[in-house]
Amino acid sequence: MMTVGFMIAGGIGSVLRFWLGSLIKNKFPQPKIPISILLVNILGSFALGIFVSLDIKHQLLSIVIGTGFFGGFTTFSTFSVEAVQLLLEKRLKAGAIYMLMTMTCCIGGFWAGSLLL
Repeated sequence: MMTVGFMIAGGIGSVLRFWLGSLIKNKFPQPKIPISILLVNILGSFALGIFVSLDIKHQLLSIVIGTGFFGGFTTFSTFSVEAVQLLLEKRLKAGAIYMLMTMTCCIGGFWAGSLLL
């Protein structure tokens, strides 16, 4: 049962990431850095911080939502691809900014979310 819940939560998170990422790409069609994944990852980190701070005692629910949904919603792999693409295109400044912003803003977002409640 946990596997099915995990798959459904991950699928929902992935679909929401795609939908929100598409909205952001339409709003900002040619950014200097990949802003859609950056914003999605910051939002996901912030929301995960809130979720973790709720201290849900039900282990199954914590795993399904915390790992399944938020794992599907946020994406380190796409961040990695986009960062390497910037570096391969010799856009070193943009790549460095993107990597630094992702790491600091996602960790900061998680921390801020965890302190919210």
